[in-house]
Amino acid sequence: PNTNFHLIRVLARFLKGLHSPIFAHVREHGLTENQFVVLEMLYSKGTLTMNDIIERSFSTDGNMGVVIKNLMKQGLVEKRVDTLDRRVRRISLSKKGRKVIGDYFPKHEQHIEGLLSGVSQTDKEALIELLKKIGKKL
Repeated sequence: PNTNFHLIRVLARFLKGLHSPIFAHVREHGLTENQFVVLEMLYSKGTLTMNDIIERSFSTDGNMGVVIKNLMKQGLVEKRVDTLDRRVRRISLSKKGRKVIGDYFPKHEQHIEGLLSGVSQTDKEALIELLKKIGKKL
């Protein structure tokens, strides 16, 4: 068999297998996948522009606009006009949003830890480096 195709199939199956339990856990805590992605991104990266969020989440403008709007309605994020460039909108966690993701994130990390518990730290680090190496070629 072609090793390249086999690699892609294995990676795709892995991602699909990992995706289901991770986002089922997220949904159990009242968030959609995209809402969680945005909240986690803002939690770990801080204030971002709408374009940064779209680029990092691999989402479309329209879809992410709806996600941000819904998070704003829930009081979890705030949108402000950039002081240097009024065309740019900066998105940040609200006080409530910081509490929600701050309370949930340790549970999320623990859940992922359980999913990957059968893999050694050394293997995880080696896989990270290998995937980075492959990613640079794409």
